[in-house]
Amino acid sequence: MIINIDRNGDLAKLKASILATESEVSVRSVMVLATETLSLNPGNFDNFLKGLSKPVFGGVFPQVLTELESISTGFIVAGLTQEVSTLILENISEEGTDFDQEFALPFQGKPVVDKTTFIFVDGMSKTIAPLLDATFNYFGLQSNYIGGGAGSANFTPIPCVITPKGILQDAALFAFADTISGVGVAHGWHPVSQPMKITESSYNSVQSIDWKPASEVYLDFIGNQEGEKGKSQLFEEIARSYPLGIVKVADELLVRDPVQTMNKSMICLGELPVNSFVYVLKGDAESLLAGTAKSRSIAENVFRETKSMVPGKQNTVTFFIDCITRAQFLGDKFTEELRIAAGETRLIGALSLGEIANSGHDYLEFYNKTSVVGIFEG
Repeated sequence: MIINIDRNGDLAKLKASILATESEVSVRSVMVLATETLSLNPGNFDNFLKGLSKPVFGGVFPQVLTELESISTGFIVAGLTQEVSTLILENISEEGTDFDQEFALPFQGKPVVDKTTFIFVDGMSKTIAPLLDATFNYFGLQSNYIGGGAGSANFTPIPCVITPKGILQDAALFAFADTISGVGVAHGWHPVSQPMKITESSYNSVQSIDWKPASEVYLDFIGNQEGEKGKSQLFEEIARSYPLGIVKVADELLVRDPVQTMNKSMICLGELPVNSFVYVLKGDAESLLAGTAKSRSIAENVFRETKSMVPGKQNTVTFFIDCITRAQFLGDKFTEELRIAAGETRLIGALSLGEIANSGHDYLEFYNKTSVVGIFEG
């Protein structure tokens, strides 16, 4: 894999880097991870992307990552030596979108077997959960999945999914790479409340919990936990430390990140279905770093098992997707998380608006505040 990193890049440098990477004979496809500060609007970027001869995919994120640092202004361009095919879904939040049909038409019943599927989706789209449900229903456990929600750190919708058709908003891109991988998922948060029932919700907006206004229930609980300190904090500061956890058939709760309040409702990154049970979660730097170590270990074990069945190249690269609010919570400890996630390998990745993963053994999910480590052939 050819990896180019720019810590002070602009649009001109990004285009030059993509062209240089694409021109390499060994490169079959190009992954682009760019920061939102580059302002990659469709007007000055779409025609360039459409003119490339090799598949390009990726996203715009609050920050991009290496094994040593997070980069707030710049980009990472990675040239993959493996064959990649792409599928682009646009306007995914439109009412009546049939995701099962969207998959059936291009693949005509042909499964994607033994691939690594990179998924980049607009993190502010409302229908990420049904999209991933349809993905899993169609492709099942035949592929490892890894990716994340692209977008802005202030949760304002922007064009953010980089595709061969241009940079898109409210869209999803699937890149099916002909490479083996190991993926691990863990978070390190733990429950501090009793289970509460979601009684009204619509997509990623929760109107009521236990038949009471959702934001009031949440803030009252935090007030009881934190006292006057909790009452004086901004919602964004509170939510950074107290995510929600959905009960799932898994060894960890599925984390949901409240990011805004609106008319006593809570807007979250990802859906909380009606009748699901949630806990308020809490963690500290130690527990979150332990979660990252767990996700690294899981990824290594899965990759080792898969590698034994498919002998060949030994070089590996780590692809790390971590939540922007998780990094904000860790603060100065975030560099330690990068070190743990990288292990002994080179690392690229992004701080996302939600993480997408499945290790080949579990259900495909959209996570928040969760560490997702992918190891794949370099």
